[in-house]
Amino acid sequence: MAKILVVDDSKLIQMQLQGMLEKLEHEVIALADDGLIAYEKYQEHTPDIVTMDINMPNLDGLGAVKKIIADFPDAQIIMISSIDDRNLTYDCIGEGAMDFLNKPIQIEELEEKVNALL
Repeated sequence: MAKILVVDDSKLIQMQLQGMLEKLEHEVIALADDGLIAYEKYQEHTPDIVTMDINMPNLDGLGAVKKIIADFPDAQIIMISSIDDRNLTYDCIGEGAMDFLNKPIQIEELEEKVNALL
């Protein structure tokens, strides 16, 4: 079982991800709706994995990845976005994210990505 921080500016998607992850027997230890809060929650909880949306207010997902990885280089982050842009995927991986999921999220794909990081 992994401790997971779910980051998305949509409460609906937060709830959807939380439900999927709990169904897969993981523990969602915190939720955040922007990158700055995600960084604070990461410091507070040190999760095993972070699911990180890209488009968010205040600090977007790419900025949050840079900030988290700068202080926690072993952070395991899965980027999530509805934007289908291969360059964006490469940018996220280049900044330290471990993997990328496209929305809408399929539970089987989420399970595969989380298990690969564990």
